[in-house]
Amino acid sequence: MSSCKFFKDIYRILLYTPVLLCMPVTALYAEAVPAGKTDTLAVSPADTSSASPADSVSADDRGFDALKYTLQKRYIYRGKDFKSEKFTDNTFLSLHAGTEQFVPFGNSTYAWGLAARLSYGKWIDKYNALRLSLAAEQHFRNVDRQHIWNVGFDVSHMFNLSAYFGGYNPARFFEISTVEGFRYRYSIMDRHGYHAGALHIGFNLKMNVAKNLDFFLEPLVSANSDGMDHSGGWNWRIYDIGYGGTMGVNWRFHSFEPYRCPAETRGSSFVSVSVGPQYQNSDLVYDFDGFHRSLGAQYNISYGRWFSRVFALRLTGFFAHSRWKEYIDGTRKNTLYYGARVEGMLDVIRLFTPKDRYGDGLGPHFSLSLLFGPEVGGMTKQELSDNINRLYLGLAGGVQAKYRVIDYLSVYVEPHFSVVPYNVVNESPEPLKHVGYNYYDGTFNINFGVELDLGQLKRHTEAK
Repeated sequence: MSSCKFFKDIYRILLYTPVLLCMPVTALYAEAVPAGKTDTLAVSPADTSSASPADSVSADDRGFDALKYTLQKRYIYRGKDFKSEKFTDNTFLSLHAGTEQFVPFGNSTYAWGLAARLSYGKWIDKYNALRLSLAAEQHFRNVDRQHIWNVGFDVSHMFNLSAYFGGYNPARFFEISTVEGFRYRYSIMDRHGYHAGALHIGFNLKMNVAKNLDFFLEPLVSANSDGMDHSGGWNWRIYDIGYGGTMGVNWRFHSFEPYRCPAETRGSSFVSVSVGPQYQNSDLVYDFDGFHRSLGAQYNISYGRWFSRVFALRLTGFFAHSRWKEYIDGTRKNTLYYGARVEGMLDVIRLFTPKDRYGDGLGPHFSLSLLFGPEVGGMTKQELSDNINRLYLGLAGGVQAKYRVIDYLSVYVEPHFSVVPYNVVNESPEPLKHVGYNYYDGTFNINFGVELDLGQLKRHTEAK
């Protein structure tokens, strides 16, 4: 019996505790009701049946009403005002070039083609732009060694994702926009022409590098009609997929001076020179010499600028050579590479270092930067008879470990790689074997260099 009485007491405590806790709150709420008003919470259960709607407290008397806000959209930061007083405001002129490729089917493959665009566009509001482009491409079909020339125009719509999610800011350094639209081409091969169309979609990755000037990369994927590659005679599909990208510059126009400004945050400019050994990684090298016997050298001169504490752009001109073939009589032939690359630099040390940790404003003495970007250049493969000369658009990347010796002078070591695509025709009297093939050279080098910080050098000179 004692145990039953104990459980009954526990049951009573659990039953009446919520009531006891709510009594002070109910009393305070009843006192807050103005005179002459009747609150349904203060009326006894017996009286609620006779209470009319007019006797209840209004929403204004109760205070905040969350039901008014339940269906609202989320808050989006809109950023600065969009100013457009003249037609030329928010317009831009673009010059960009790159490479395109068709997805192969059967035995029909294509070399990486060259592409060029001249574009004029206008931002009609904070988020949307229209762009018209004059375009030309050149492709090489491996199976029959035919050149395909495409000329026409593109009509594209651009949607600024950075402005939509982060607010409109003409001075933002880096922005991402979608690109979607259609294109018309008149395609010519062996004096035969076809009208062709395509739909394209991709992204525009834009960096505000100078006043009125942007640098951008634009990868695209397209769905093309059969006439684009002259494959309608044996291709059972009614479309072909293409992919590739371009890089180039925008010249921006605006009558409002603050909107012609460069990026908000600026760092120092720098120049550097470097040199180091280079190795070539390809099947032919392994067949003739081997990786270690392809030893050559690379020479670089660079100019760059830090646009924030952690990100910089660097333009590099280079010349390199490495051995790619050795004959039985001991004759050795080199591959020459020459051109330029544009690389983004991300300093991972500063990325994870507090901004105010170093009082001198220079940051840590040691930095580690990741590099990646496009490379455009020429390649010459030396042969006993005719050399192989090709232009190419490839990819480059690496890691730079740098140590600041004094305020304006640093030394660094930079393992670096490049991917170089090219095409070679196999010379043969048999027509079925006289075709083109796609190849890729992978070059690897370790550069040792010296970097001069122009901003720190100027401050050092002025302080004397």
